[in-house]
Amino acid sequence: MRLLRCVGNNRVELVDAPDPKPAPDEALVRIEASALCGSERQMLANGAGRSAVGNAGHEAAGIVTWVPPRADVAVGERVGISALRGCGSCAACAAGREMFCASGPRPQMGLHADLVAVGLTTLRRLPAGSDAEAGVLLAGDALGVPARSLRRVPSGVGDRVLVLGLGPVGLSHALVRSHVGSEVLAVEPSAYRRDLAERLGVAATFAPTETVPLAPLVIEATGVAAVVRSSFDRCEPGGTVLQSGECSAVEINPSANVIHKEITYVGSWFYGAEDYPSMLALVGSGLDVGRLVTHTVNADRAQDGVDAFVSAESGKVVLRWSVPC
Repeated sequence: MRLLRCVGNNRVELVDAPDPKPAPDEALVRIEASALCGSERQMLANGAGRSAVGNAGHEAAGIVTWVPPRADVAVGERVGISALRGCGSCAACAAGREMFCASGPRPQMGLHADLVAVGLTTLRRLPAGSDAEAGVLLAGDALGVPARSLRRVPSGVGDRVLVLGLGPVGLSHALVRSHVGSEVLAVEPSAYRRDLAERLGVAATFAPTETVPLAPLVIEATGVAAVVRSSFDRCEPGGTVLQSGECSAVEINPSANVIHKEITYVGSWFYGAEDYPSMLALVGSGLDVGRLVTHTVNADRAQDGVDAFVSAESGKVVLRWSVPC
């Protein structure tokens, strides 16, 4: 089979690899489409090194080709794949919160490939008629992250929401919040992505140097320390800052930033099985998550997709492993 391998300096190559051998609690899935995510940037830049998976791909959809007896899915069924895998037996996993698995959630990577072995509990049934490209976004970060964030910090019709950063995750937040009727504003340095966000329903976009109205809900989607600090300044007193961008360290002033403004600071990570019904409901209500896709390329031209992805002039980039999707 073909496997995408990151060689460093944002270069990738297709290599031949043995077909995976599934464990008793796994399924084999023939990948039709996979998507690039911002969290893959480090491996793209540094290379896979000795990593057996070759790439950090964790958003994919395809056709089930093998399952063990008594599995909930059948051979021939098209499924999406969730990136996080829990033990399946602890209290958190039983509640559909595998991101808090007592044994530690395991990321499923290496999904940029023709064939993958993935945990049965990570397979997501898709709505009837869904194609693989839609399945990638529905079952992956593109909808899962903003949908869980919407459950944790709801907003509705007319509520102002300010999104900081319009990379793929920020665009996803903007799309979902716009869909539920919120007045979405966004700050982003890329003119391309500002224009894309407005086509997705964002009410107004701003360059970082422009004056932006305060908002009762600020969604930080960059993970850049300076932007994280600024999110408290851009939030109304008594409002909420929702941290979605990964950030390892940032210095804030709790008295000035949080206490005296009575701001609620909330983290929201990846989605769990408990969130999937609400994700399906969003799609059922007319949300077209496929609008996030700006580039679709065949796997044998994956470098073109990676180039678009790292250029900041793209939304979601999808690799097509079989035709049609």
